[in-house]
Amino acid sequence: MAFVPLPYLRVSPAIIAAFLASILLLLAPAIWNGFPLLFYDSGDYFLRTILGMLNNGRSVVYGAWLTAFRYPNFWPAAVVQCAITTWVLYLVLRTHGLKNHAAGLPLALVAVAATLSACTALAWIAGMMMPDLFAALAVLALYLILRKRDEVSRIERYALVALIAFSCATHNGTLAVVLALLAAALALHLWRGALIPRAALRQGGLAILLAILLVPSAGWVFTGNFAWTPGGAGFVFSRLVQDGIAHRYLADNCPNPKLKLCQVRHALPHTADDFLWHQGDRGPFAHIGGFEGGGDEMKRIALDSVIQYPGLHLWTAIKSSALQLSRVRTGDGVVHDIGFTYGVLDSDAPEMKNAMNASLQRQGKLKAIFDGFNRVHEPFTLTSMALLPFLLLFAWRRGSMRDTDWLAATVLLALLANAFAMGVLSNPNHRYGARVAWMAPLVWSLLAVQLLAVSAGWRNAVARISAVARFAPKLVKQAGSMQDKRN
Repeated sequence: MAFVPLPYLRVSPAIIAAFLASILLLLAPAIWNGFPLLFYDSGDYFLRTILGMLNNGRSVVYGAWLTAFRYPNFWPAAVVQCAITTWVLYLVLRTHGLKNHAAGLPLALVAVAATLSACTALAWIAGMMMPDLFAALAVLALYLILRKRDEVSRIERYALVALIAFSCATHNGTLAVVLALLAAALALHLWRGALIPRAALRQGGLAILLAILLVPSAGWVFTGNFAWTPGGAGFVFSRLVQDGIAHRYLADNCPNPKLKLCQVRHALPHTADDFLWHQGDRGPFAHIGGFEGGGDEMKRIALDSVIQYPGLHLWTAIKSSALQLSRVRTGDGVVHDIGFTYGVLDSDAPEMKNAMNASLQRQGKLKAIFDGFNRVHEPFTLTSMALLPFLLLFAWRRGSMRDTDWLAATVLLALLANAFAMGVLSNPNHRYGARVAWMAPLVWSLLAVQLLAVSAGWRNAVARISAVARFAPKLVKQAGSMQDKRN
């Protein structure tokens, strides 16, 4: 297919059409809802630049993103998130055997976007005003830099580095996963340098460095505080509450005048969310001073409990990681408990009020929709995840690693790292799993595309479609001429 000259670009009309179609597919749930999807934390992120204050676990970087793409009704943010996702999917497809398939690549892009939108949580995540989308995009971007560096242009490499840096700056969990992947890449490089080029490692390290600088820099610009996103100790301790370790520690070490929790240990709840959010001003969390005032005490108990109960910590870490790995349902936290965000937008973005109130989400009509989708999403995603190790087993038996095997290994390691980072350092929930789990179906979709691309039937079908697209204007013109002669 001939290329058309565009400023700074060299892309075919088919690719442009495929991009637009894929963006619309990813944006479809938000369009159907009538408003970009919201979460309880969305309002908190939005307030970071408005109030000029740091807040626990809420990155100022993503808050600035929402502010920049605020008008109208957060639609620019949703569109850009879907566009970035489409671009990453395009790069993955292009670098895995479709670079020279001028007609096949656009069709594959639309097909993969449609499959992931229909069968996974991706489209619901891409249209949600949360940094969750960037967890998986950072993984795929790092993979492209580490393993496909020579197949992307210099500008694309710079853009991928920027994407990784931004993604890691939006959420500590994403940073933890990318650090784990980069550590694994470094180990591979030390074992066999040809597997991971040194230049690729440098670019991955540069992305991490930029993220580490971006977080406090954004804090300084928007809040006047050159500081990291606070609140880490509280989230870790909440998992100890949920797993019963905090209860056992207090039972074994109280009374202790240095521990405020001893005074209220019998009121300690049994879930992380109840401890952090649901007990109000009279709960144990508020009693010790919350994230800031209770940070030192929570750190002390967490560290002391590791020394006192190492076996219990190991067991609960394994259990929490396994539980997180299995939680991938779509729509977690999108149906209930969003009142805070609604209140924030009512008061600080009144121009959004009418559209927000008219959305299916605000009217409480999404639960039945999610229940229906999860009859497909959950088993499809879990099956795709469970089958990934077989690709690596076949590679081991074959004695070589294909490009899709490397992608499968990267995704599998990312899923395990995410399960540990979010399950152990926070607490297991479906939202944390769904945000990265769609990469497993992506691997199988890519394999299907590769198999079709090398089959004669696929090539003939693509050739016929290309011929029709090329000669359709001429046929229309000839038909018009014949009609004129008859008249």
